[in-house]
Amino acid sequence: MLILGLSDNHDASAALVADGQLVGACAQERIDRVKNSGAFPWGAIDAVLDQAGVKAREIDRVVFGTAFTPSWALRRFPEVHHGRKASGGQFDPALNAYISYQVALRSTGMHMQEAEACRRLLDKRMVLRGFRKAQVEVLDHHTTHAQAAYRAQEHATCLVLTVDAMGDGRSASCHVGRNGLLELQWSQSGFAAINTFYSRITELLGFTANRHEGKVTGLAALATPPPKLLEHMRDKLSFRRGRFSRENYLRRHSPQDPWYRALQRYSREEIAAAAQQTLEEAVCDLVRHHVRRTGISTVAVCGGVFANVKLNQRIAELDCVSTLSVFPNMGDGGLAVGAALASAGAPPRTLESLYLGPRFTDEDIGRALAVAGLRPQKGAKVQPRVLDLLEAGKVVARFDGAMEFGPRALGNRSLLVRPDDPSANDWLNARLSRSEFMPFAPVVLDEDAERCFVGVDKARDSARFMTVCFDATPEFARDCPGVVHVDGTARPQLLREQDNPSLHGLLRAWKQRTGLSALVNTSFNLHEEPIVCTPGDACRAFKQGRLDALWIGPYLVEAAPAEAAPN
Repeated sequence: MLILGLSDNHDASAALVADGQLVGACAQERIDRVKNSGAFPWGAIDAVLDQAGVKAREIDRVVFGTAFTPSWALRRFPEVHHGRKASGGQFDPALNAYISYQVALRSTGMHMQEAEACRRLLDKRMVLRGFRKAQVEVLDHHTTHAQAAYRAQEHATCLVLTVDAMGDGRSASCHVGRNGLLELQWSQSGFAAINTFYSRITELLGFTANRHEGKVTGLAALATPPPKLLEHMRDKLSFRRGRFSRENYLRRHSPQDPWYRALQRYSREEIAAAAQQTLEEAVCDLVRHHVRRTGISTVAVCGGVFANVKLNQRIAELDCVSTLSVFPNMGDGGLAVGAALASAGAPPRTLESLYLGPRFTDEDIGRALAVAGLRPQKGAKVQPRVLDLLEAGKVVARFDGAMEFGPRALGNRSLLVRPDDPSANDWLNARLSRSEFMPFAPVVLDEDAERCFVGVDKARDSARFMTVCFDATPEFARDCPGVVHVDGTARPQLLREQDNPSLHGLLRAWKQRTGLSALVNTSFNLHEEPIVCTPGDACRAFKQGRLDALWIGPYLVEAAPAEAAPN
């Protein structure tokens, strides 16, 4: 049984499940090179089919992870859809109208008719592209998020929570998973729009909504929120009596509304800190409420709000939570996987890997290097030379194996730097034209996790995919200041040997040489571009980014001294 899951939304994607096993997944942005691409995911579809050696005519089922008003409607508002500022940005009346429309469809019961109409349109589209025998299905947006979270963790009984801006007329839901089945316990309409609250703050602080929320999270650590500002934020977002507070999207909002104008008397850092604390309080109250109500302490989460790694740390630290699993592609890009796994009835089990994207042969890599005019080294001396470069403080771009699925680079499309330079966050961000306030994340040997971080066990599996922060131990903070934030936390990728033997081998050799079991791991991409996908992308990013070295497959390319940027 071959099942193709699709997300036809912003951050469009495709995933392939064969006989219940996830065998491929890819975001459209990696193919068309448009950040958060909302194009119909034909490129991603081709990528996952090619990886599995499958033809369109062989697919048995195509499942969309959003039931109604698919991406073609949002494409009429491209600035909103792609995370770019429109005339009103997150305050644009079109966004308010879109949320109100979807909420109205669900509240009136018309969503079923809309879903069926969309399914028929999508069926015709897939048939025209060769999916002639495939049965086309659509799933509810939040149900699909919940399915992804439940079926990508190991507990047969699990509390599953979803929170995002809005999908199919809902903003949040609670399901209970038991023995492979999910049962909806509670949901809230799209008027709650938790992500929209945080995205509006992001925009007010001068960043790009739907793209730079992580910068607000990092900025929040630089201040303590004033009590009056906290109370002001809680008026906008709280979880009380079993529900989130609701925005009224039926009236016009603008940055000039009194509630938003009142923020102008505070610094950016204070606003970010208050927004972050308010979000943490509200969502942690949601978790406590449903753990208490169901008696289930194993928690899995999905939805765009859980891209907030500091929030995930606060959830894992709750006494009432025994384990936390964060679906690694928690935003709408992950809907493709949730749709395919749900349709397959896959049992809950830990994801073996996220290296699910396109992979390339040594011949492919050699051709790309030749086209780019790069002259590589090859052979047994490559890894020792990589270690020499890292020890000298150089930036090594790594391209190897299958591309990662999701927003995090996990070593196959990464930039590696030594972790003990406290100035690395400044000079490397400047070199990459990034304005990040979060420090770089470390990749750390899993066997050293307890020595480096506090409270790992509750969210260890999530930390394999870099989706949760931990407090750093004093030893790690002293030895690796380049990857520890001002608040004493780090967002690690805990690396097991079976997950990535080549990178694990490099880390072990690095530890033997330096005593450090971590390296900086940040994404390999040019500024405001998606993470590199092909060898050609890697060669271009290496040259334009003026990086020191490119470790690509079995080859190593070093930049001439005049070509590399100074630290």
